Amino acid sequence: MTKLKSAKRRTLLALAAGLTAMLAPQVASAGPTAGYSYRLKATVPVSCWVRPSSTVMAETGRTGSVVEACNSPGGFTVSAQYRPLGTSEKARIIYGDRALDLAKTGMLELRRSNMATIRTVDYRFDEVELDEPLILALTIQPI
Repeated sequence: MTKLKSAKRRTLLALAAGLTAMLAPQVASAGPTAGYSYRLKATVPVSCWVRPSSTVMAETGRTGSVVEACNSPGGFTVSAQYRPLGTSEKARIIYGDRALDLAKTGMLELRRSNMATIRTVDYRFDEVELDEPLILALTIQPI
C-alpha cells in the first residue's frame, strides 16, 4: 500500500507541476511588459449644494449662516430668489464681508467664487422696510 500511496503522490506532484508550468506564462502575460504602461482615468461628477442654518427671512437684525459647497474647478455662484419688492420696500443683507441691497426684481447674486470650496458664510439683515414678509431661497450653480 505504501507503493500505491507513493505512486499517487508522484502523479499528483507531476500534475501540479504541469499545471504550474501551463499557468505560469498566462499569469506573466497578464501584467505589463517592457515598453507598455497602463493609463487610468477617473471622472468625479460636479456636486454643489448650499444649506442655510435656518429659513433666510429678511428682518432687521436677523442673523444666520449658510454652508456653501461646490467641487467645480471653475467655481460657482450663490444666488437668492425672493418675491419682487414693492416700490417702497427695501432690505440690505450683509453676506460674509459684502453688504448688498436686495434688488427689486427678486434676484440677487450673493457670491461668485472662482474655485472649488466648502465654507460657512455668516449673514445679517439691516435696514429692512417691508410691507409683507420676505423669505429668500438660496441656490448654487457651478461655473
